[in-house]
Amino acid sequence: VIPQLSSPQTSKFKCLPNGCCDEHQWCRFWASIGECTANPDWMTGNCQLACNTCNVGKQQG
Repeated sequence: VIPQLSSPQTSKFKCLPNGCCDEHQWCRFWASIGECTANPDWMTGNCQLACNTCNVGKQQG
């Protein structure tokens, strides 16, 4: 029997006071191997610190 693969579990691994977070402990590693560019849909929302995307999609007011 082959186990089913699922998306990585996230749990706000590291956050800044402004709410910008890396949701997974491996974000920095994934960013270091180019995943911010290769998989931006997932990475920009789940690895904001590692990908430096804290302000992406947020309006300045």
